[in-house]
Amino acid sequence: MAKTVEKAMITDFDKFKAAWEKDAGSPYETIMYYIIAALNIENDPKLANAMMTVVVSKKDSVEDGSSPSGRMLRRHGSAYYIGQFSKTSHIARSYVGGTPDNEYQVSNNKLVMTVVKEQDKGEREKKIFIQSGGKDMPTPVSLARNSSGQWKLIEYSSVCTGVKRSKSELGDF
Repeated sequence: MAKTVEKAMITDFDKFKAAWEKDAGSPYETIMYYIIAALNIENDPKLANAMMTVVVSKKDSVEDGSSPSGRMLRRHGSAYYIGQFSKTSHIARSYVGGTPDNEYQVSNNKLVMTVVKEQDKGEREKKIFIQSGGKDMPTPVSLARNSSGQWKLIEYSSVCTGVKRSKSELGDF
């Protein structure tokens, strides 16, 4: 079933939110926006946190007036993933073209995510599997469509799990 989603990097909250709102009718696009938010962790974890609150279920966040989204990821739960992505930039990059062979380098002008499988879980829920260049098996992401017709991530813990070390890191011990 391989399907690809292509986007350019977004580093501005308002542009991110507006772009996602335009594309929120697609579960594939919502996953890609989550990956873009994760890529922002390298340079601005607070911005990434705000971006993630836009595309995940409200149950995974709390109100926060200091955030541009008005919300912040829950400390015990979704915010844990930011820590995982922070440990190595390879994880987020692995979903948009990064591999151990290319040292997890990606083109910010052409981020490409590959969807390899999809399971319908009723009219309003889907489980979608995306390919990581650093994992042997596809990564599952569960989404649900809210009352506004927007797809939001509801289970995405597998996205932040580790990836293979890059070629240069293999000999560095």
